[in-house]
Amino acid sequence: MLRTRRTGSMILMTMLLATNAACGAAGGPKVGWSDDEGGGSLGPQLNVTLSLSGATTLAGDQTAAAPTNNGTIPASCAEYAKGSTGEEGRTFYVGAGLLDGPVAGRRVTLELWIEEYTGPGTYPKGQLVAPGSRPSIAVDGTVYGTWPDSTSSEVVTDDRGGGTWTFAKLATTGAGGLPGDAVDGTVTWTCRDA
Repeated sequence: MLRTRRTGSMILMTMLLATNAACGAAGGPKVGWSDDEGGGSLGPQLNVTLSLSGATTLAGDQTAAAPTNNGTIPASCAEYAKGSTGEEGRTFYVGAGLLDGPVAGRRVTLELWIEEYTGPGTYPKGQLVAPGSRPSIAVDGTVYGTWPDSTSSEVVTDDRGGGTWTFAKLATTGAGGLPGDAVDGTVTWTCRDA
């Protein structure tokens, strides 16, 4: 069974590489790939900077791909700035979640989407969501999330694919299901076309 899966994965990768090479050789577009001779990258890249204080402190940056909620790759930072519309017709702005590596030596993941996104601007806590949960930052496995009453949270996005998430009292789940240890801070990102 394992050998079949490994063989299937190798065949799929070979087909993808051959298709990309054929499109390039025929002069067709290489969707999502840069035209650099040094190799390609998928879509725009985000530089994400975190600054946290409180229950834990963290300052540093890392890169990530510009994500969407519909499986497509944005062609540019300007396209990423418009958000993405899923099959159900709703438009979201999807913040970087999976970073390319550690931030100041620590494992970090982010969950932040803006629902009912209408383009660059300022979005209040009520429009900030995450898939299956509330907006959060996980640092080395400890999750600091948005709480309905105690957390303040706002996102500002720009027309170049960048933005800032400012928050106070993102908290762990404490005793009795109440907010526990909390952090304040910002997550800022800028976008660079591939």
